[in-house]
Amino acid sequence: MEQNECQKVCVRSMRPEDRFGVQAFFDDMGEESASFFNVNHGNEKRVMAFFEGGKPDHLFWVAEAEGLIVGIAFIWDLDFMIPWFGIAVRDGFKGRHIGTDMTRCVITECRARGCGGILLRTAEQNLAARGLYEKCGFENIGRHPSGEILYLNRFPLILP
Repeated sequence: MEQNECQKVCVRSMRPEDRFGVQAFFDDMGEESASFFNVNHGNEKRVMAFFEGGKPDHLFWVAEAEGLIVGIAFIWDLDFMIPWFGIAVRDGFKGRHIGTDMTRCVITECRARGCGGILLRTAEQNLAARGLYEKCGFENIGRHPSGEILYLNRFPLILP
């Protein structure tokens, strides 16, 4: 879903020059979003490590709109058949299908890399995210030891 000419929202791979926009994304994150996505600044640290040259088993994407980074998505553990997935949309931009566009972009990339699927976890009370995941083909497969719900999107095996 990478686009040469961005329309209203452009989903693309994260680049080094995105550092300040990505930091602003996290700085502007509301309390509810942070409680679902950035507990103890864990995902912020994961994403910001990209700018230090770290995280070779990760891929990162951003969504841009109105001159802002309005979404961040990433996968990690690329050396496994089923990597983990993380995504967040900036408060004030939710409900515009940015999460759907980013999730589809990640799914396309993971399928192209030969992954067997994508795994994520989310809070039970994060109803908007759960709706997004289910709409994009994820299945609730139970609970993570943290108490969060585990979702898996399995990709069909494509034989040569």
